[in-house]
Amino acid sequence: MLDNDQAQVVAHDDGPAAVLAGAGSGKTRCTTERAARRLTESGVSSDGLMLLTFTNKAAAEMRERLRSRLPKQLALPWIGTFHSFGNRLLRSYGKTIGIPKNATLMDADDAGRMLDAFLAAPFPDKTRRIDAVRLNEAINAHGLDITAEADRPAIEHLCDKAGFSGHLLRGVLTALTRYEKEKRRAGILDFSDLILLPARLLRKDEALQERLRQQLRDVTVDEAQDTDGAQFRLLKLISPHSRTVLLVGDDDQAIYEWRHARPENMRDFIDEYGATIYRLERNYRSTPAIVTGGAALVRHNENRLEKNPYAVRKAPERDGVRLIHYDDSDTMAEGVADRIHAATAQGTSPGDIAVLYRKNRLARLIETALLRRAIPYRIKAGTDLLSYADVRMMLAAGRLAINRRDVRALSRLADLVPGLGAKGVGQMIAAGDDPLQHTGRLSAKAAKGVGELASALEQLYRDGPDKLLHWCENTGLFRSWLQQRAKNSLKAAGRPIDRSELELALRPAKGRMGAIQRAMSKRLETAARNASLDERWATGLEVIAGGTDEAETDQPKVTLCSIHASKGLEWPIVHVFGFSDGLMPMAREDTVENLPEERRLAYVALTRAQNQIVLHHAERIDLGTGGGAEEMQVSRFMVEINRGHQIELIDRRQGKSTPDNEESQKTAKDWLAEMRKTVNT
Repeated sequence: MLDNDQAQVVAHDDGPAAVLAGAGSGKTRCTTERAARRLTESGVSSDGLMLLTFTNKAAAEMRERLRSRLPKQLALPWIGTFHSFGNRLLRSYGKTIGIPKNATLMDADDAGRMLDAFLAAPFPDKTRRIDAVRLNEAINAHGLDITAEADRPAIEHLCDKAGFSGHLLRGVLTALTRYEKEKRRAGILDFSDLILLPARLLRKDEALQERLRQQLRDVTVDEAQDTDGAQFRLLKLISPHSRTVLLVGDDDQAIYEWRHARPENMRDFIDEYGATIYRLERNYRSTPAIVTGGAALVRHNENRLEKNPYAVRKAPERDGVRLIHYDDSDTMAEGVADRIHAATAQGTSPGDIAVLYRKNRLARLIETALLRRAIPYRIKAGTDLLSYADVRMMLAAGRLAINRRDVRALSRLADLVPGLGAKGVGQMIAAGDDPLQHTGRLSAKAAKGVGELASALEQLYRDGPDKLLHWCENTGLFRSWLQQRAKNSLKAAGRPIDRSELELALRPAKGRMGAIQRAMSKRLETAARNASLDERWATGLEVIAGGTDEAETDQPKVTLCSIHASKGLEWPIVHVFGFSDGLMPMAREDTVENLPEERRLAYVALTRAQNQIVLHHAERIDLGTGGGAEEMQVSRFMVEINRGHQIELIDRRQGKSTPDNEESQKTAKDWLAEMRKTVNT
């Protein structure tokens, strides 16, 4: 059953609309129900409807839900990320702007190294190069095209704001132009190209843009508060003539301004399109204390789209927001682990508990405390699989198999070939467009290895992306490289290098590569049935753009993750580790750079909890700055939360321990009154 507000959204037909969907309001169900109705009742064809999301996981969930709601004979509409849409558009029509069908996507590390190489000449100082990389990110996020004369004034304005003027401006523009030309020459793409190049294509090929706008009758964008300027510009280029575009999101959960997201896009869309506004304010997830406390917090932000969330659930016994006060971060970690141990001893599954934090390094303290109690845990997004050398090597093999001009992939795969160094790779690249065929200047040993690699890659291309893991496990060059890495790690650890130890050492790498192959297989399920081999490779290698978490197991485990990584997730019990000024909100050199976003981040943390939210603060925390433990004050956000729901304080400092009872609530009231005086002075 839909509630009245959800039913209004589902009933929306043509014309622009903005759905302001609060936390736990059932927006995914609402979005898919509307899509099903449009396809089955409104005469919209599957080709005429598009659902754009921000993660592959969200796209898969929408796909699954919609499939269950549609007749079997009705095809699914296109559901995926902005980047996936851009990738498909380039594969089909990119030739118009010089993008071959077999263009390959670099991972972030390869793209960074390539750009750094072009920046090195004008900017020998590494700090200045880092500034230039950030400037490039800002230019891309604004949707500005380095090749477009019309965008040049805006680009120069951003350069000037970033401190690049005069000869520095000429240096950075020259480097970025050379980077762009080299990507086109080598037939390679970086992550931002999947948004910028489709926009360039549609501006150049007006007939294609017109066909696309005529074909599309309904476009929905989920998590619209996280769009940046480039994505918003692309959205305008594909908007249907009927202007039937739905932006679904919550500007109170906009936590990515630091990477150039523009929550203002929702407000601009409403004003520019005259969009109908729907509000989903019922929270089905959390208890009343969590909802009212979070709402009171985020209302302190100005210039937000007004929403008044309220809980549907009845308040359970002792519903509340709790703050536990400790002497230091070690006792705080032990306190969190003790509460988790007590909960699991009473029958709570470890999988129903999460510990969230603002800085990833804080996870180490919690890990140690959980290990002491033999509590199983997993770190979500602690390290993306794409950061591992074995995974990068695996994907580089796929990239070079489809595109022999991918010089970054070749540079990485050179490590597989005995006797082939950077100098030899440089000679091969300089000799022609297919470097693997130019081995005349290499040593006999290196030339033989390159020939073996070339033959193996030809076979890999024919086998297709489904067989990438099989290729890695059965190709001698790759297998030898993997085994040597395992032997080196055993030697460094002082362990024997025998068969059983080697198998154990190889297990993590094999697990990571298996997870990548499964992620590729998931993407391949979305490929068209008549897709060419090049198109299947391009689809499979989209994992490079999406990122992939560590492989999960069937065993229930406590989740440790940053607050950013928790977005879109929920657990019955949530602990926030380090609810202290300097962490919540984050301060650098005693300065909070974006207080409204920090407040939204705290709101996201609170609203991940279904039944219990426990905030933890310590007076001394080592933040990893090299200065040891720092004196910390409790987060200023406590006063703001308390205006929505009275906070219960539990004092675990030495000599001041208070029980979890009504007396602690009285203590909290007195303590918050003192804190309010401090904040207001």
